[in-house]
Amino acid sequence: MQLQHTKISMCLSALVFGPFYFFYRKAWKPAFGFLAAELVLALPTLLSMMQATGSPLTAGISSTVIVILSRIMTVLSFALVMLRTLYAKWLYRKSAAERIRRIRAEFPDAAQRRAVLSAQGGVSIAGVIGAFVLLMVLGACATMLMGPNLDALVGML
Repeated sequence: MQLQHTKISMCLSALVFGPFYFFYRKAWKPAFGFLAAELVLALPTLLSMMQATGSPLTAGISSTVIVILSRIMTVLSFALVMLRTLYAKWLYRKSAAERIRRIRAEFPDAAQRRAVLSAQGGVSIAGVIGAFVLLMVLGACATMLMGPNLDALVGML
């Protein structure tokens, strides 16, 4: 990236693992940003499942609208995956540089700064697990939005 003076670089880990890559790397802003974007792009799927189970919350939404929204969100989801894959390393470097600058400003003593940098550096398995648990909780909340006929959803699967 530095040699070519570009922000674009292919990151297969970000392609395969999605927002979890950023949680693992402790790049919190991109992690939560991409996770929120993924959840918004999954809304047509949630609406479709709610409609299939007879949820009263989707009474005024036609199936055609949900199909059109799904197609639009699929294209946007692909664009998001490409954006995340191509800019993941740049976003990670930017996040790490911000954290290092903040630590340098807060800790003028070199020994103390080195200790804080080594303590806050590295990767975060706990961040990945926390994000996974967050998604499970959000999924459980979304299940509560389903209608009374969950057997219809099981029949679709």
